[in-house]
Amino acid sequence: MRLFITAFLAGIALIGGEVGAADHAHTLGEIKSREAPVQLSSNALSKLDLSVSSRIPQAGSVKLERLELRTTATGTIRLLGLPEANTTLLNRIAGVTSGDDYVFLSLDPRLQAYTDQVVKQAKAPHVSVVVMDPRTGKILALSDKSSTIPELSLHAGFPAASLFKIITAAAALEKGTIKPLTKIFFRGGNYTLDKWNYKPSRHDKRSMTVAEALGKSVNPVFGRIALQLLSPRIIRSYTNSFGFNSSLDFDVELPTSKAHIPESDFSLSRTAAGFGDVYISPIHAAAIVSALANRGVMPRPYLVDKVVSPSGNLLYASQPSALQRIVQEKTADLLLQMMEYTTTVGTSSREFRYKNKPVLKGIPVAAKTGTLSGRNPKGINNWFVATAPLHDPQVAVSVIVVNPGGISSKASHIGRLMIQKFFE
Repeated sequence: MRLFITAFLAGIALIGGEVGAADHAHTLGEIKSREAPVQLSSNALSKLDLSVSSRIPQAGSVKLERLELRTTATGTIRLLGLPEANTTLLNRIAGVTSGDDYVFLSLDPRLQAYTDQVVKQAKAPHVSVVVMDPRTGKILALSDKSSTIPELSLHAGFPAASLFKIITAAAALEKGTIKPLTKIFFRGGNYTLDKWNYKPSRHDKRSMTVAEALGKSVNPVFGRIALQLLSPRIIRSYTNSFGFNSSLDFDVELPTSKAHIPESDFSLSRTAAGFGDVYISPIHAAAIVSALANRGVMPRPYLVDKVVSPSGNLLYASQPSALQRIVQEKTADLLLQMMEYTTTVGTSSREFRYKNKPVLKGIPVAAKTGTLSGRNPKGINNWFVATAPLHDPQVAVSVIVVNPGGISSKASHIGRLMIQKFFE
């Protein structure tokens, strides 16, 4: 994350109300304005989870990262770039504006330090790790590195790859055309999806349940689901519901994740399996798995927790808010159960099981992987998204690694480390 030298916070007039786009967001609380400040005593600060036993220090007495802020028409705060997140105040990761207002970030200091270390040690030219509280959208840790792209966690040019299978499965579940144990017949290998095997045929001798196919990321199964049970219109609708082609209203300017759903049978089958013209950012990927963990409701991801004046007045407090419902609660629950196959018998099972026993005892993990060659940055894109524990999700993780240099640098390994650290 990058350092910004200049900073300002001017004209704050934040009023309680909607935090997201007017047509689909709602706020769960009230944001106080500078015109009606809340005087923060030591006790009040403690209640605000600032972990303080003394008053806010005088301006200039603590060396903090300079941050540049602005406010939006919807009343949210915008950071002009990702912070370095390497300075603390009152046991919180924080920065300061040119007006000497203190900006407290949502990041957990312990988890952030560990994430920075893991990213630094990863043997790959491009790595991003995002850790989120799926119940609120609060970013708990965010770290990245890239040899060519600044602020990689904001980059919306990564192929969604097999993460898109989640959307295909969601659409079919909600339309009632499949259940987790529905068997789909196909032919060819697990990963082959070409003009020879994309269409249903009397030669289809292999079969697999949808749940197992999701866990093992079996491409022809999802091509079949798209052609036999869905349509371009349905898939396009669910793609948009999952946040593609629209803003996530993040605290830093975030490019929109783009998705194009084709009409032809062959292209549609490949898109449904993860080979389509669909691109996503690491933050959006974390928001998607958070939505499933949050009973189908996508939370607005946020990084700025509070802004406090030098005298201790609360100028801004983030409020957890919902962007939109992406699937019904029952569908979200079924998808998570299906995604557990990824870590038990599927593409991440070697990372999460040892001698047929779970590595994370008592912490079942729902996950999805994806692997696909990309052009920007160039190389093999290795995805891992997950939430845990399965029946009471408390953390969501998104990891993208381009050209990992060994097993210890793969996205599944890094994701497992992050989940393990969270529950320590």
